[in-house]
Amino acid sequence: MAQKILTEIACKNAKPKDKIYYLNDGGGLRLRIRPDGSRTWIFRYSLNGQDMSHGLGAYPQTSLQTARSKSYQAKSISLEGRNVSAVKRISKIAQINQDATTFGLIAEEWLNHSKTEWSSHHYERNSGLVRRYLKPALGQLPIDSITEQLLLKVLRTAYENGTKESARRARVVASQIFRFAKLTHRASHNPAKELADNPYLRKPPVKHFRALPKNQVGKLITELAKTGQEQKLGIKVQNALLLALYTGLRDYSIRGAKWNEINWKDATWTIPSERMKSRRDHKVPLPTQAIKALTCLKQIGDSESVDFIFKGTGKITPHMSENTLCRALKRLEVDTTLHGLRSLITDVLNENEFHPDAIERQLDHVEGNKVRRAYLRTDFMDKRRIMMQWFADWCDSMAGFKSVNNNVTNLKVA
Repeated sequence: MAQKILTEIACKNAKPKDKIYYLNDGGGLRLRIRPDGSRTWIFRYSLNGQDMSHGLGAYPQTSLQTARSKSYQAKSISLEGRNVSAVKRISKIAQINQDATTFGLIAEEWLNHSKTEWSSHHYERNSGLVRRYLKPALGQLPIDSITEQLLLKVLRTAYENGTKESARRARVVASQIFRFAKLTHRASHNPAKELADNPYLRKPPVKHFRALPKNQVGKLITELAKTGQEQKLGIKVQNALLLALYTGLRDYSIRGAKWNEINWKDATWTIPSERMKSRRDHKVPLPTQAIKALTCLKQIGDSESVDFIFKGTGKITPHMSENTLCRALKRLEVDTTLHGLRSLITDVLNENEFHPDAIERQLDHVEGNKVRRAYLRTDFMDKRRIMMQWFADWCDSMAGFKSVNNNVTNLKVA
């Protein structure tokens, strides 16, 4: 007796009984109905004289039409004399392995693997390069399918859009990711390494950081002193720039600051080694103006010891993001960078004959002479405290503000 062909209505209306029963669709496909009401598609076939079955999914999640399509595929496998379930299982494992070898997943694995060996700033920079320049175009591709030609196209797009040095750094990061993939036996080549000397990614001319011109210091102070609707920046960014100017700290040292680094009693700020380029703890004196900026920040936000002073608003970093302060300077139309503020400090303090070692220690510069560095252990804190208060007062005087010491031009440190 010929089997009846099923319809969606028949499948939908199938009611449970006391025992398991089946609705046949022909060609080995049938719907199994259990006493608990659950319905499952089953493909029946014979392998080496033995009856076999293979599940095709639950109904109604798997429709009749989808079940028929799956049964046709299963029948083709069975006609080749192969175990349908085993073939599907192997295929699934192969797909999982293929998904695990995408560039994006391996890049994330590399970042997590390397995180403990890097400073927070180094991790932030590398993860940013992956996120901005590599993942959008390469993230979903199997890493071994990425050719030198494709990678060059991705890097050239970034290079020609004006971010030349970032594109070059992204190539270095990509090379490390491919090397990591090779060491973990998920890639057979490293196209980024082959691009190291590519003329299309030539190094741009070196552009040295220009010190903030002294005739713009007054403008910067005036802009940062504005309040209410006149102030172009948010209060956190506003005070972060003031702290950068009054301390000479690098960008990441400021953005990653925590409240427990501030000693209010001694008016000092100690930045831990992991946020310092020199890889050593760095204590800086805080002039009155810097204390005022920190007090303002303390009043508007959390001041628990574990909290970031400049908490982030996004999910990528827990604190203020990279380039925020440089973009803020551009918004104020002040032609400089954070490094330019450090250069200003160097120029002004040297021109006014402050102790050169105190200046270098304030800016966390490492002594080039190894012998002298071994014996130069003092932090010149007393000299630096007077020096940086003088500098903060000098900055304010350039904007016509009354300084703490009244006569800034006559205060020197021997």
